[in-house]
Amino acid sequence: MATVVALAACAGPTFGYEKRGATPAQLDRDRAQCKKEAFRPSRFAFWASDRYDVAVMNRCMERKGYTVLPGDTR
Repeated sequence: MATVVALAACAGPTFGYEKRGATPAQLDRDRAQCKKEAFRPSRFAFWASDRYDVAVMNRCMERKGYTVLPGDTR
């Protein structure tokens, strides 16, 4: 159990995104596009979350009209 908690703590920050009138499908499409933009390939990344630049992801979602929320609100 302690290992699971430790691994979860190392996963990095998560964010949710909110946009008035956005459908779940639109959110998924926009998130996928921004994730592509934020991808940073590295053979030294130990966690999947290390392969994405969070700041780039959040700026991309903000450009699309979303509000960035702390924590994953999915």
